Amino acid sequence: MKKIKTSDTNLEHTQPTVILLCAGRSERFKAHGGVGNKLDAKLSHLSVKDHVLQSVQASGLTYLIVEPKDLAHLNNPGMGDSIAFGVAQSIKAGLADLARLPSGWLILPADLPLVQSETLVKVASGLADAQKNANPKLTPKPDATSHAPVHLERTTVAPVYYGQRGHPVGFSKAFLKDLLSLKGDQGAKELLQAYPPQLLEVQDRGCVLDVDTPELLEEARNWWQTNLSKH
Repeated sequence: MKKIKTSDTNLEHTQPTVILLCAGRSERFKAHGGVGNKLDAKLSHLSVKDHVLQSVQASGLTYLIVEPKDLAHLNNPGMGDSIAFGVAQSIKAGLADLARLPSGWLILPADLPLVQSETLVKVASGLADAQKNANPKLTPKPDATSHAPVHLERTTVAPVYYGQRGHPVGFSKAFLKDLLSLKGDQGAKELLQAYPPQLLEVQDRGCVLDVDTPELLEEARNWWQTNLSKH
């Protein structure tokens, strides 16, 4: 578990915590011919994981990393277990220092090596604005699976790149119980079906370009070399 201090991003006291998901087993990557853990694959001089971490650190947001060792006590853990663990640890850290108690969470898979720090800050700011402006009359769709009460701050936000929804996805603190109860590989999919995120347009292909297959990894390498290597 790691965290850093808040930088001057005008998010103090309303800042969410980034939950960086690094505990996956790269099963799809290996099934498509990839070797090893995709997060360890090199993209220029840094690994995929380190590229993402670099952007998280540059955002100035508090963050937590969920690694395989954190879920070693579980049988066949999935993304939902990773999210639940990260959220739980963020609350524990906040209770130790109330100034760091998160106002919500940005869920970020670590297989998006090109995601930009500006996108993280925009989603964090958008989550804060959405909570301030939330309509208390909004209710979930009829097929919602969550039994938690509708809350003024029950909001989700996500970046969108040319019509494609990306990461991170922001959840307000009213989702605490729901996020803590997640299990398996579905992650927060059902929550997002019940509470569709407010979409924030970004010019960041990195928020949608994961490296789930060797072909996508090569695509990310080419994009980085062409568009980002000199930045």
